[in-house]
Amino acid sequence: MENNEFEQNQTVIEANETPEGNDKLFAILAYIGILWLIGLLVAPEKDHAFVKNHVNNGILLTICGVVANIIIVIPVLGWILGGLLDVVILVFWVMALIAAIKGEKHTLPIIGDKIVLIK
Repeated sequence: MENNEFEQNQTVIEANETPEGNDKLFAILAYIGILWLIGLLVAPEKDHAFVKNHVNNGILLTICGVVANIIIVIPVLGWILGGLLDVVILVFWVMALIAAIKGEKHTLPIIGDKIVLIK
Protein backbone atom coordinates (compact mmCIF):
# COMPACT_ATOMS: atom_id res chain seq x y z
CA MET A 1 0.00 0.00 0.00
CA GLU A 2 2.73 2.41 0.97
CA ASN A 3 4.73 1.78 -2.23
CA ASN A 4 1.67 2.44 -4.43
CA GLU A 5 1.06 5.73 -2.60
CA PHE A 6 4.70 6.73 -3.19
CA GLU A 7 4.38 6.02 -6.94
CA GLN A 8 1.25 8.18 -7.17
CA ASN A 9 2.99 11.06 -5.38
CA GLN A 10 6.04 10.72 -7.67
CA THR A 11 3.78 10.90 -10.74
CA VAL A 12 2.14 14.07 -9.42
CA ILE A 13 5.52 15.71 -8.82
CA GLU A 14 6.72 14.87 -12.35
CA ALA A 15 3.44 16.02 -13.89
CA ASN A 16 3.65 19.39 -12.11
CA GLU A 17 7.20 20.06 -13.33
CA THR A 18 7.10 23.12 -15.54
CA PRO A 19 9.77 24.25 -17.95
CA GLU A 20 11.84 27.17 -16.77
CA GLY A 21 14.08 29.66 -18.52
CA ASN A 22 15.14 28.48 -21.95
CA ASP A 23 13.79 24.95 -21.52
CA LYS A 24 10.98 25.47 -24.04
CA LEU A 25 13.41 26.88 -26.59
CA PHE A 26 15.75 23.90 -26.29
CA ALA A 27 12.80 21.50 -26.43
CA ILE A 28 11.59 23.09 -29.67
CA LEU A 29 15.11 23.08 -31.16
CA ALA A 30 15.31 19.34 -30.43
CA TYR A 31 12.87 18.74 -33.28
CA ILE A 32 14.68 20.79 -35.92
CA GLY A 33 17.14 18.46 -37.60
CA ILE A 34 20.30 17.87 -35.64
CA LEU A 35 19.78 20.91 -33.40
CA TRP A 36 18.92 18.49 -30.58
CA LEU A 37 22.69 18.63 -29.97
CA ILE A 38 22.22 22.11 -28.49
CA GLY A 39 19.87 20.79 -25.82
CA LEU A 40 22.21 17.89 -25.22
CA LEU A 41 25.32 20.01 -24.72
CA VAL A 42 24.31 23.42 -23.27
CA ALA A 43 24.46 23.70 -19.48
CA PRO A 44 22.44 24.00 -17.23
CA GLU A 45 19.46 23.13 -19.45
CA LYS A 46 20.97 19.79 -20.44
CA ASP A 47 20.29 18.55 -16.90
CA HIS A 48 16.58 19.43 -16.86
CA ALA A 49 14.21 16.46 -17.24
CA PHE A 50 11.94 18.42 -19.62
CA VAL A 51 14.79 19.15 -22.03
CA LYS A 52 16.17 15.61 -21.77
CA ASN A 53 12.76 14.20 -22.66
CA HIS A 54 12.45 16.27 -25.83
CA VAL A 55 16.11 15.78 -26.81
CA ASN A 56 15.57 12.02 -26.53
CA ASN A 57 12.52 12.31 -28.78
CA GLY A 58 14.49 14.42 -31.27
CA ILE A 59 17.29 11.85 -31.41
CA LEU A 60 14.80 9.00 -31.93
CA LEU A 61 13.03 10.88 -34.72
CA THR A 62 16.37 11.65 -36.39
CA ILE A 63 17.39 7.98 -36.25
CA CYS A 64 14.00 6.90 -37.63
CA GLY A 65 14.36 9.45 -40.45
CA VAL A 66 17.77 8.08 -41.40
CA VAL A 67 16.40 4.52 -41.36
CA ALA A 68 13.45 5.60 -43.54
CA ASN A 69 15.83 7.21 -46.04
CA ILE A 70 17.90 4.02 -46.19
CA ILE A 71 14.80 1.84 -46.66
CA ILE A 72 13.39 4.08 -49.38
CA VAL A 73 16.38 3.25 -51.62
CA ILE A 74 15.05 -0.32 -52.04
CA PRO A 75 12.85 -0.47 -55.15
CA VAL A 76 9.07 -0.91 -54.83
CA LEU A 77 8.73 -2.43 -51.34
CA GLY A 78 11.21 0.06 -49.89
CA TRP A 79 9.39 2.94 -51.54
CA ILE A 80 6.14 1.87 -49.90
CA LEU A 81 7.59 1.10 -46.45
CA GLY A 82 9.89 4.12 -46.47
CA GLY A 83 7.04 6.40 -47.50
CA LEU A 84 4.77 5.04 -44.77
CA LEU A 85 7.55 5.43 -42.22
CA ASP A 86 8.08 9.03 -43.36
CA VAL A 87 4.38 9.77 -42.79
CA VAL A 88 4.48 8.19 -39.31
CA ILE A 89 7.60 10.19 -38.45
CA LEU A 90 5.91 13.40 -39.61
CA VAL A 91 2.86 12.73 -37.42
CA PHE A 92 5.05 11.94 -34.38
CA TRP A 93 7.14 15.05 -35.08
CA VAL A 94 4.08 17.31 -35.16
CA MET A 95 2.69 15.79 -31.94
CA ALA A 96 6.01 16.18 -30.13
CA LEU A 97 6.59 19.73 -31.41
CA ILE A 98 3.15 20.83 -30.23
CA ALA A 99 3.85 19.32 -26.80
CA ALA A 100 7.19 21.19 -26.64
CA ILE A 101 5.51 24.47 -27.57
CA LYS A 102 2.87 23.93 -24.86
CA GLY A 103 5.57 23.11 -22.31
CA GLU A 104 4.45 19.52 -21.80
CA LYS A 105 6.53 16.37 -21.55
CA HIS A 106 5.81 13.98 -24.39
CA THR A 107 6.70 10.37 -25.00
CA LEU A 108 6.70 9.18 -28.59
CA PRO A 109 4.10 6.48 -29.25
CA ILE A 110 5.35 2.93 -29.87
CA ILE A 111 9.12 3.56 -29.42
CA GLY A 112 9.29 6.31 -26.80
CA ASP A 113 8.72 4.06 -23.77
CA LYS A 114 11.03 1.32 -24.99
CA ILE A 115 14.04 3.32 -26.12
CA VAL A 116 15.48 5.94 -23.77
CA LEU A 117 18.85 7.25 -24.95
CA ILE A 118 19.17 10.20 -22.54
CA LYS A 119 18.59 9.45 -18.86
